[in-house]
Amino acid sequence: MASLRLSRVLAHAWIAGLALLILGPALGQGFVLSYDLVFTPRQDLLPAALGLGGGLPRAVPQDAVVALVETVVPGMLVEEVMLVAVLVVAGWGMLRLLPGTTAGLLAGTFAIVNPFVLERLVMGHWGLLLAYAIVPWAIAVSLRLRQTGDMLDGVRLVLLVAAGSLTPSGSLLVVALAVPLVFLPGSALSISRRIATTAACIALWLPWLLPSLMHPSDGSADALGASVFALRSDGPWGPIVTALGGAGLWNADVVPASRATFLGLASTVVLLGLALVGWRSLQRTLGTPAWVWWLAVATIGLVSAVASALAPGPWGTLIESVPGGGILRDAHKLLAPWILLVCAAAGMGGARVTGWLRDRGTRITAVAALAVVAVAMTPDALWGIGGRLEPVQYPGDWASVRAIVHTDAREGDVVSLPWTSFRSFDWNDNRTVLDPAPRWLPRPTVVSDDLIVATSGGPVKVSGDDPRARVISESLGAPGTLDATLTSLGIGWALVAKDTPGEVPSLGDWQVAFSGTDLVLYVAPEDVTPVSVPALELGVVAGVDAILGVGLLLGLSALGIRRVRSLRSDPLIR
Repeated sequence: MASLRLSRVLAHAWIAGLALLILGPALGQGFVLSYDLVFTPRQDLLPAALGLGGGLPRAVPQDAVVALVETVVPGMLVEEVMLVAVLVVAGWGMLRLLPGTTAGLLAGTFAIVNPFVLERLVMGHWGLLLAYAIVPWAIAVSLRLRQTGDMLDGVRLVLLVAAGSLTPSGSLLVVALAVPLVFLPGSALSISRRIATTAACIALWLPWLLPSLMHPSDGSADALGASVFALRSDGPWGPIVTALGGAGLWNADVVPASRATFLGLASTVVLLGLALVGWRSLQRTLGTPAWVWWLAVATIGLVSAVASALAPGPWGTLIESVPGGGILRDAHKLLAPWILLVCAAAGMGGARVTGWLRDRGTRITAVAALAVVAVAMTPDALWGIGGRLEPVQYPGDWASVRAIVHTDAREGDVVSLPWTSFRSFDWNDNRTVLDPAPRWLPRPTVVSDDLIVATSGGPVKVSGDDPRARVISESLGAPGTLDATLTSLGIGWALVAKDTPGEVPSLGDWQVAFSGTDLVLYVAPEDVTPVSVPALELGVVAGVDAILGVGLLLGLSALGIRRVRSLRSDPLIR
């Protein structure tokens, strides 16, 4: 028993140590700014954080949660905790889901050292990765709920779904894989409890679903955007092999260099080979109904992702014709169920292979070798993913501008210039990063949401969905009308970032309120009436969010009370 406990402790320690080794410098002083990974010292709770800004609610309720947490915790610490959490929770989840320390340790290693996770980390999609990490935990709870019918596990499942629902994609991922298990044949839950559990999980979609329904866009994606965000091959092996290994993110700049080498192919072959060996063992562990469901969801995701690469035209047409199809235009994220399933099966396969060795010392050495080889085949995963996750400090101009905008009595929202959605700053080693202004400033900030994507046929513009941003884009093509357009849109401030690509248009008679080394802040020469969110919309969304938040807190409290009582009543607890 003591040796078993020690092996479990060492397995958890290995996962935690591997996570720290992958992140490396990212946990140092400062902020990691990479594509969509944008944290600031203090983010305010603005309408956009509730999904009532201009664009579709793609980071809802993620931004609202971050804003609330940062009222008491510094933004730098929040970012570091989230980065560690997405790796550690994923690895430990496999240890929780699978029987035996060996299977869990190997599956946990595969689950955090794979191209799906590494590419998404560089892209900054930590909300999606948190949902990815929670899936094994949610499946484990769902399986236990099926067996016991204990609604305490139902509460746990709802809380896990809530933790994985910081983004729409993450919410759909956790719900799709875990919640249907309570309905499958063999469940001990009564029909009423199955419905109640499912309804509670689906209700967690409301923070992003309600703003989506209120948005003037229907959430569908244009066919051009869907083809641009289609799966792409990481190397010469083609999209099918790429997808089987969990790779293929549309942005080639975030792909580890090793993916285009023999190591990339070898890692995929090893992972799939072990998964084939462990397939039957995983089926016995999960039970046939749960295994079949997971396989079905994973296969649908895999086929869809490959279809986006092999038939981009029909795929784009399909996404364009489906209301809400915009959530699926990034085809690579559809591989999440597949890579999780393959990692779990590979862990079982690794346990089976090493179990053939009779000598305990040799078996332990083989397990350690498999784990190390899995990491060695992706060497650029280590130490900030090859140095891509390096922390930096924001220049002092950002704090100065925030203070002015916060204390100045003049009204109006802010427009951020140059009119491009991404920035490339010298002080951030010229890494591409989403404009930090909306998260830095305490007023609603309008930014360009058009995305320029480099393709083999040249740059392609994918149009955004913010109505005010669209009007500004059109005004830029008509010289001499920008300043009047801005004030008519309720914009009374203009923030100009220096030393970043993009042309800054003339602002006419706008006055300089601050001029620093990195930023210039302008203010409109006349009073501006800001655009306000309709009170009914704000009230409905805020009210629903508050009700769900209170409900989750009460559920967590009840869970804790019930847990304490059960421990006190256990005769083995002294």
